[in-house]
Amino acid sequence: MPGTVVADGSGTVPRETREALERKVDELEDCVRSLSHDLRSPLVSILGFSRLLRDDYHELLPPTGLHFLDRIEQAGRHMERLLRDMLEFSRIDGHASTRVHLNPLPILEQIQSELKLRLEEKGIRLDLPDDPPTLRFDRTRLYQLFANLIGNAVQHMDRERDGRVVVEIETAPDGWRIIVEDNGPGIAPEDRQRIFDVFQTASHTSGRDRSGLGLAIVKKIVETHSGRVWVESGADGGSRFIIWLPEG
Repeated sequence: MPGTVVADGSGTVPRETREALERKVDELEDCVRSLSHDLRSPLVSILGFSRLLRDDYHELLPPTGLHFLDRIEQAGRHMERLLRDMLEFSRIDGHASTRVHLNPLPILEQIQSELKLRLEEKGIRLDLPDDPPTLRFDRTRLYQLFANLIGNAVQHMDRERDGRVVVEIETAPDGWRIIVEDNGPGIAPEDRQRIFDVFQTASHTSGRDRSGLGLAIVKKIVETHSGRVWVESGADGGSRFIIWLPEG
């Protein structure tokens, strides 16, 4: 997978330099995949024994012990999400995807069903398009794209307000435009570029169970489909993530 290459003063990059950088990127991604797999086994043991301790000995543990057990399980689940997202991020490239013409609505309805409890707990309404246009996309990657964008909006929505997340898909010149908009706290101007980088979140966020990879995954998926993604945010809050995808 081609890496990001900085050109010299002539505007070109020597082929040997480009190939060396691409090999280094491949090596790093192989390392991430290997580490993600290797760390899952001890993590499964930690979470498994924590559950056994809770199930079999919870009556013997004082409140402080149960609190510590909660913290262990929370940290373990956070690491589990981080490893999963790292593995998914390393797997995304522009060569392995199978792009087909598909209706995105069933994918969105699946995500809505999976998020039903979280949406109800936080009082958030998720509005989906009634008759979206057909997209040419890899189905798994489209699911990941929507799941990360919608999940990100839900994660950072204020509990005190009547939350709303709106998904729009429309035909655009030479392609399609996907919009995921929310009425949450918004994103500061200085954060609007870096939130798409690996392990970066907006400065206002207080959630500690985010991997910092969700929006980086979105950006990588969009770029492997030759598209662009950016975010807009108003002075009064709210975020509007916009994706442009080319035809073909």
